[in-house]
Amino acid sequence: MMAKDGLLNSSLNFDRVVEFPQLKDSVYVDHAGTTLYSKSQIEAHHKELLSNLYGNPHSRSQSSRLTTDAIDQIRYRVLQLFNTTSDEYTVIFTSGCTGALKLVAESFDFYTENNCHGNKNEISKIEKCDKEKVDEEVDDPGNNEFKIKSGCFAYLLDNHTSVQGMREIVNAGDILCVEETRDDNFKIHYVKKGKSKDGNSLFVYPAQSNYCGRKYPMKWINKIHQGQLPFQMLFPGRWFIVLDAASYVSTSHLDLSLNKPDFVSLSFYKIFGFPTGIGALLVKNKSADVLKKTYFGGGTVGVSSPTECTHINRSSLSDRFEDGTVPFLDIIALRHGLDSLKNLGGGMKSISRHTFIVAQYFHHYLQSLHHGNSQQVADIYCHGDFSDPSKQGPIVNFNLKRPDGSYIGFAEVDKMAQLYNIHLRTGCFCNIGACQKYLQLTAEQIKDNFEAGHVCGDDRDLINGKPTGSVRISFSYMSTIEDAQHCLTFICDCFMENKNKPNFAQDVQSKQYKCDVNKTLDSVITEKQSDVSDFYLSSSVQSVISNVKQDNEQCDLTLCSNKASDQKTNSHWTTDLQLVMQACSPTNYIVTNICLYPVKSCGAFQVRDWEICETGLKFDREWMIVSESGVTISQKRVPKLCLIKTQIDLVRKCLVLRYQDMCSVTVPLDSSDQGQGQQSILPCVGKVCGDRITGVDCGDTVGQWISEVLNKPGCRLIQQDRTRSRKCKLDKTDDDTENVSKLSLANESQYLLICRQSVEDLQHRIQQSEENPNFELENLLNRFRANIVIGGGLAFEEDGWATVNIGNNKFLSQGGCTRCQMVCLDQDTSERSKEPLKTLAAWRGKKIPFGIHLRHDDSAVGKRIYVGDPLLVE
Repeated sequence: MMAKDGLLNSSLNFDRVVEFPQLKDSVYVDHAGTTLYSKSQIEAHHKELLSNLYGNPHSRSQSSRLTTDAIDQIRYRVLQLFNTTSDEYTVIFTSGCTGALKLVAESFDFYTENNCHGNKNEISKIEKCDKEKVDEEVDDPGNNEFKIKSGCFAYLLDNHTSVQGMREIVNAGDILCVEETRDDNFKIHYVKKGKSKDGNSLFVYPAQSNYCGRKYPMKWINKIHQGQLPFQMLFPGRWFIVLDAASYVSTSHLDLSLNKPDFVSLSFYKIFGFPTGIGALLVKNKSADVLKKTYFGGGTVGVSSPTECTHINRSSLSDRFEDGTVPFLDIIALRHGLDSLKNLGGGMKSISRHTFIVAQYFHHYLQSLHHGNSQQVADIYCHGDFSDPSKQGPIVNFNLKRPDGSYIGFAEVDKMAQLYNIHLRTGCFCNIGACQKYLQLTAEQIKDNFEAGHVCGDDRDLINGKPTGSVRISFSYMSTIEDAQHCLTFICDCFMENKNKPNFAQDVQSKQYKCDVNKTLDSVITEKQSDVSDFYLSSSVQSVISNVKQDNEQCDLTLCSNKASDQKTNSHWTTDLQLVMQACSPTNYIVTNICLYPVKSCGAFQVRDWEICETGLKFDREWMIVSESGVTISQKRVPKLCLIKTQIDLVRKCLVLRYQDMCSVTVPLDSSDQGQGQQSILPCVGKVCGDRITGVDCGDTVGQWISEVLNKPGCRLIQQDRTRSRKCKLDKTDDDTENVSKLSLANESQYLLICRQSVEDLQHRIQQSEENPNFELENLLNRFRANIVIGGGLAFEEDGWATVNIGNNKFLSQGGCTRCQMVCLDQDTSERSKEPLKTLAAWRGKKIPFGIHLRHDDSAVGKRIYVGDPLLVE
């Protein structure tokens, strides 16, 4: 990878726009999660599939033999990648690294057999059906026929969750979690304590931490084999090693001719992106005897009898452990992934050098960032000083801090990153051990966090001010210095409070930095009450409300479709709003707007009054649009959705959709009323906030219309099955699982309420910055897609409300609404900006709350809510 324009040797020797078109304007820095597949890689795979006839490898046809030969070639190339041969290692294809680790856990024999009569191998020869008898004899304290000793299962604290899971099924006598305290010294945590110490033992550690990129010493392999690590002294039997290489081999060269672990686990998608669901266990042939297979599947036995407990495994190690038909087309696809490493990446050593440069650049600049009061912007979790690529991979893990030293939650960072089109990873990355180590969490604190509601993968990022996880940025061979710069710019723009912010575009051209980096590399490169009476309102307020309500009663609920009528309607709305706003004051709260969103993520339908049903406003978010593959489409992915205008026509009993100059399309309010063959019940057609949705397909006509609007073939409009409403998670408690509010397709609650005064306050704050646009109030308000808008009172008083009465209806607050990048979409143009989320995050802090969730009291169902209704706080 030669330098281009002198940019730290970070430029690529291929056109990234051509090879990775899926990136578009995105900055992808979650390569430790999965790296990206290239265009040429996918095209080559497609060409191969269309040019060759591949059959099931268990058959004997010509096409089957072609498959077998192709798989054998891939095994050879995998071994070649790691500088070894089939004489020394065997490749067993698995579902991934986790599958490989599970295979070892299920089959590793921790026992040594010692028969008192000298028949040492007797137990190993006993057939499966007779083994239970032996187990009974072994468990009998008075039986001296057999003496079976079980070894130890040990794993490093900094290990993937899949390694922890191994302890649940291994048959080891002792189980240890060992924590490195300093070089080759360890603190032992006994997970299980046994009596016998002399059996086979197994140690699992990562070649590279998926949490922080720390590369663990390869010298441990030989030391383990020779029994030289301190924790081994208690277990003098034969020791074996599983090297979890999934993170390491994605950007580093693993040389199995120099370092020879007994077992190596890996996933190919982490190396070249495609295919997923395929990994491997590399087994050192000399260590294969400790893998005792119990279950056998198709293709793994030479002979078996259904009427007798007899079977003989195949002699080939890979054939013996690859149960059933292997995913042969995915295995064949590995060829093109391996090719991309060489053709695009320049080989693994070049990839290692390139990725380290980019990651080091990001690390060093992040480390140098300070707030105006000299407080560091980031806590970086790193084993060393990020100077040696043989000890550090291209992963940077950190948490951001405010000027007062308090932590910024990773969920807030993630939301803001989406504004900058940055794809990163947050949480604990399926490595709770490293999380515990670097965040200095005790086992008791982890349990307390769980009791407080935090589980793996959620957004409970701070508990009692302490982080429960962190932010991870990682790089691969298609990453550039510009990616690192974009991430740094994002951090400075959103979280750094300092007038003197660095200009990364200029700094990257620093010749001194380039020389320092190259010198370092050249020397070390290896690797979210009752009825209200008007009595409480002033006479002037009553007068205005009365006038608006009378006007509502005279107004038809149907909106006209022609432009002249739309303009007349908009003018009428403006007049109504002006009248209602006259009634608002610091002591009077009035409903100024009522909006429903019939189709999820599409434009608002504004009304003067509306009926309340079990799930909220009737017809609110009752439909959703799904892609050809059945995935729910939202504005986050397709901003143009907000330009599809919706209308509920109660006269014609239909939903009307409009888009710019296209003819409108209508759908019955009850899709089951369509003609025979025009609709069908579709189970699990999409997901909303983790809930599977069952719905009714609204037919081909509207599906084709939406597909044309979005320029996405195969789109469908789905109406929620009214017999299967969702349950709100916000008000579900352990003591009350029955009285849970019902939901339509809304994300979290039946209603979202915002206050105009709060929006005005936000508008003022945004406009204080010279670089921000002059947001009009109504434009800003519409971005929050509220159901109920309130005028009057003081800004953010709604945050403290518990119960409110709107007109004759009672509502209960369910807390603040956590905001995401959706509020940055202009609902009139579909254009995206960084505001208002950027200002909200800096000002409102944790979770970025704005507006409140509401649910109605059961007595409200069937009643109506009106523009002009007063709101009273209990």
